[in-house]
Amino acid sequence: MGEIDLDLKSKIILVTGGGSGIGLELTRQLTTLGNTVIICGRDAGKLAEAARVTGAQAIAGDVTSADDQDRILSGIEEQHGRLDLLINNAGIFLPYDFATDPDALHKIESEIAINATAPLTLTRRALPLLKMSAQPGVLFIGSGGAFVALPGTPVYSGTKALIHHCAKTLRHQLQPHGITVFEALPPVVETDMTSVLKSDNFKKMKPADLVRAIIEGLRRNQTEMLVGQSRQIKLMSRIAPAFLFRQFAKTEFH
Repeated sequence: MGEIDLDLKSKIILVTGGGSGIGLELTRQLTTLGNTVIICGRDAGKLAEAARVTGAQAIAGDVTSADDQDRILSGIEEQHGRLDLLINNAGIFLPYDFATDPDALHKIESEIAINATAPLTLTRRALPLLKMSAQPGVLFIGSGGAFVALPGTPVYSGTKALIHHCAKTLRHQLQPHGITVFEALPPVVETDMTSVLKSDNFKKMKPADLVRAIIEGLRRNQTEMLVGQSRQIKLMSRIAPAFLFRQFAKTEFH
């Protein structure tokens, strides 16, 4: 952690999946700080309501669609001329049985597309706009699940592990372009997405607490943010990976 050098005021910020959960709380706190926040998501109604209560700008669109990615970024370019911070937040969490779920093939493709492919392709398409910023950054909302496989969700942890490694490589590759790559790795957060997890198996973090930690990390130029129990998960994945896997294998879903 270095000196506070990332100004988080008067920034142009794009938050994917900004209509609910962590994305909505990011939008709420970032607009309160005086930033212009653009949110995107597939549910136009939910997005419009989120924009109304936060003061954000909304652009409905599916981040897994190349055409929608281009349209979202074109809208930002036309209105603002630059992008200061891209927050790749959109994601899904799908517990199912790989062998018996009749919808498994669709779930596999969807989870990889939303959690892994979309953040990377959107980041690549956003580079010209980011380069127009005096202080550009990209933030990936990852997960402590990047450090341990969660047996009840055959694909989720893999997508977060991929993003974790890609964030490291992009941090190295984009540094010469002046773009800082951040990654936040939260524990289980209390959102609609994680409501399928039985609450007595995890200490769920409040979205507001998570976002405050992320904003503080951004201000301090902390490029990898291990939040809450994710610190312990990362440590245990190194010293007792088999034990950690067995513990996660006990997870029950509603």
